[in-house]
Amino acid sequence: MDKTLRTALLIDADNVSTDVVAQVLERLDASRHLLQHRRAYGSVQKAGEFGDFCKDHAIRFLPSTFAGPNATDIALAIDAVELVLRQPLDAVVIVSSDMDYAPLIVRLRELGCRVSGFGQHGKSASNIERDYERVYDEFVVIAPGRSGSRAAAVEPEPERKPRAAARPRAAAKPRQQSAAKAAPVAAPVAPPLPREVQAVLDACPALQRGELVRLNGVAESLRDAGILKKNSKSTSLFKKIASHFELLPADKPETVRFLAR
Repeated sequence: MDKTLRTALLIDADNVSTDVVAQVLERLDASRHLLQHRRAYGSVQKAGEFGDFCKDHAIRFLPSTFAGPNATDIALAIDAVELVLRQPLDAVVIVSSDMDYAPLIVRLRELGCRVSGFGQHGKSASNIERDYERVYDEFVVIAPGRSGSRAAAVEPEPERKPRAAARPRAAAKPRQQSAAKAAPVAAPVAPPLPREVQAVLDACPALQRGELVRLNGVAESLRDAGILKKNSKSTSLFKKIASHFELLPADKPETVRFLAR
């Protein structure tokens, strides 16, 4: 049985939207995370924007009443360290596009926590590997409104025009019918994945979504699922199934992603 991760969810509301946070919650609900803490930090103005959303999702919003561009970042960092030191936590999830949390993330990992990050598309830096994945165990960029999020807008069904009255048709000339009617063409069915490939995808859902994931985070998930032995290297496993996975960079792999069928 997979180990449940006791997790603190910390949201930097100053640079992500409620739609992105909704998508993050959906992903965490579908994973092994048990959210012991749900907190959002931001300006007093953001408190009004996030108010109803936080109420619906049992998130504590902690508004910053101090002036300065980094007031929210500092408040989040102080709480993160305090929570980890005060009680056992397995993981911290930071929802922010900000690149200034590197010292905090390094310290949390030193304290034994797995740290995952979620940023918003258009606000996160373009070089994810250089700016985020070097410190996070895993970092994912989310585009607002692109998943089954409750916050995503639903497009209305296009209005249909009434049909014109049918005109009487002249008698049609008899056509020569072919001996056999054309059979409908069935859509090709993709062959099932090899068992060992599917096992890796089940253990690490981020790979199944086609995301670029750090190897150390994948290795931890594979060991928890019993696929990878304690002292075995994840690179050796992925080289055996190289037709389905890509290791990057090729010379000294640090990340991996699932190749489309």
